[in-house]
Amino acid sequence: MRVISGRLKGRKLTSIRGYGIRPTSDKVKESIFDILGNDFDGRVVLDLFAGTGSLGIEALSRGAQVAVFVDTHPHSIAVIKKNLLELGLLNCAKIFKRSPLKGLKFLKKISLNFDFIFLDPPYGKGFVDNTLKIISQSGIIMPTTLVVAEHSVREVVTPRVGTLLLKDQRKYGKTLISFFQGER
Repeated sequence: MRVISGRLKGRKLTSIRGYGIRPTSDKVKESIFDILGNDFDGRVVLDLFAGTGSLGIEALSRGAQVAVFVDTHPHSIAVIKKNLLELGLLNCAKIFKRSPLKGLKFLKKISLNFDFIFLDPPYGKGFVDNTLKIISQSGIIMPTTLVVAEHSVREVVTPRVGTLLLKDQRKYGKTLISFFQGER
């Protein structure tokens, strides 16, 4: 696992084996960021179900101002901190050890709004639609916010979840990437 592009291009990331954690493959990550383009300068991103933090780190490498990482697993939190420290990114990151639901409620309380939200929950558990619903009601999105959800091709997502509308989907083997945007 590595940083695909930006100022940290090619740098290796520490990964996690076991614990039910499934890091986003470099191929899928590269495809996501090819679709999103390079407009990350000064942006604020949320990496929810962060795992190793690779999606938020990729955004930071491409110029994001701040990345917020939320995960409940202690091993994930330790790996995220290690990756950020080794890449010199601790000063532009916030890490919260919370469940996604509690993390979203907390982010609403501190009035953070996000330009990009990366959502990579465990496959096959039905988390995607429910989390998208909570995100749409959380007060942390703007009409221009783009939510990128990685999930199993077997997990059907609703084309409209609250104020979020499905704009695009891309399939990569057993992985489906769904792109949602706030209603304008």
